[in-house]
Amino acid sequence: MKCPYCGKEMELGYIQCRDGVHWTSKKVLVAALSEFGKDSLSLENGAGKNNTVVYAHRCGDCKKVIIEYTRDW
Repeated sequence: MKCPYCGKEMELGYIQCRDGVHWTSKKVLVAALSEFGKDSLSLENGAGKNNTVVYAHRCGDCKKVIIEYTRDW
């Protein structure tokens, strides 16, 4: 994947989290059994058997990380 900021090739890797990787519009306290609510968005994208790991592209020059997510589960 090309970096949308500088155009250089990005490195493919992973972002991992114990209880799933989610995006939320507000900062929430993350506890062992957190529930993020109806406005949260799971960033699951097929990198693992569950949603605790996602593929992510990293640009070392721009210091940006991009996660492409799907809702096809």
